[in-house]
Amino acid sequence: MEAQLYPCPMDKSSTQRQARPLRERKKEATRRALTRAANRRFHQFGFESTTIEDICADAGVSRRTFFRYFANKEALAFPHRAERLERFVAMLQNAPRTESPFASLRRVAQVLAFAYADNRAALIAQQKLIDQTPSLIAREHEIDRDWEQAMAEVFEQRFAGDPNAELRAQMLAGAAIGLIRATMRYWFDQDGRPDLGELGKQALDALQKGFLAGAG
Repeated sequence: MEAQLYPCPMDKSSTQRQARPLRERKKEATRRALTRAANRRFHQFGFESTTIEDICADAGVSRRTFFRYFANKEALAFPHRAERLERFVAMLQNAPRTESPFASLRRVAQVLAFAYADNRAALIAQQKLIDQTPSLIAREHEIDRDWEQAMAEVFEQRFAGDPNAELRAQMLAGAAIGLIRATMRYWFDQDGRPDLGELGKQALDALQKGFLAGAG
């Protein structure tokens, strides 16, 4: 598997890629070349020391071409941001409307946990880069807000008919994204050794039941 930041579990198979139009395959190849070049530069020289010109030179493309694929350098550190969020939302929306949001989150968490476990080394390397770079920390928080808002919109549909549906959905989404961030932080701090699927299940169980339930 190619080394890249934030690997995407939605990457198409080689057979699927070959069946697509030549122009589309060329665009994908250019995007991958930029991502690979950025990945190497970021880890070898650091994010701040790497310029867009450096990345373009390594990838063999012009600066103008770069901006057809990425809005800025920060976007290269999260090249599959949109695809990951789209997949996450689709999994939540495709769940039965009568299903508990917690049941949906548990199921989605297991799917994502497998993908993260398969890409453990690259994800840990990416997180170390993020933690060392203020602009990437800010971008990561922005991504968290996108996921929180997406969850809130889906959950509000589940609570249809409840006069407090919007508030309940926003509170649950806020709690869930905080839980996800804390669980991922623990997993990264433990060098990705714990079973991420089990961590997610334990965390969601605790949130649903109440972390202090039964405590004296």
